[in-house]
Amino acid sequence: MKQTVINQVTGEQITFLETADDTNGKYLLIEVALPPFGKGPPLHIHDQFEEEFEVLTGTLTVTLNKAKHVLQRGDRCMAPLRTPHTFTNEHEQPVLFRVRLTPPSKFEQSVRIHYGLMDDGLTDEKGNPRSLAHTALVLTLQNTLIVGIPLWIQRYLFAAIVKRARNKGAYVALEKYTGEQM
Repeated sequence: MKQTVINQVTGEQITFLETADDTNGKYLLIEVALPPFGKGPPLHIHDQFEEEFEVLTGTLTVTLNKAKHVLQRGDRCMAPLRTPHTFTNEHEQPVLFRVRLTPPSKFEQSVRIHYGLMDDGLTDEKGNPRSLAHTALVLTLQNTLIVGIPLWIQRYLFAAIVKRARNKGAYVALEKYTGEQM
């Protein structure tokens, strides 16, 4: 598997520095290169892992709840469990930062699938998977719940969609992105 994957829509690059396999499932450490004025995901929560951001170069804005935190080289910021958060680069220079996810969930697999779908032309112009079954799997693997949509509805719908898709063998083709059965 490639160590670095690229989001074909945003130009964001994610490098897997220490995977769940490397850390015996304790954490995942990634390095993210975000282009100027690059945006991360919509405001979301995770209820199975926390994220710690550390800026290496440039300036990163991390939003926790409604508070914006502007981070520069050496600054860190924690997104605890169930805390709505996102990140952006609101500047003309790229930003390079690390994110430690503890525990790692299946975040690496979700990114590899999502970016692989982009590489294969199976996403829309915004980078969203064209298949609802693919979207549900990616969000479930990375334990991402979008703020503003009732969480119970997301959990119920994603679980039902993923179960049905698995039963139909819809995820077999995704194994090429992760080397694992989904």
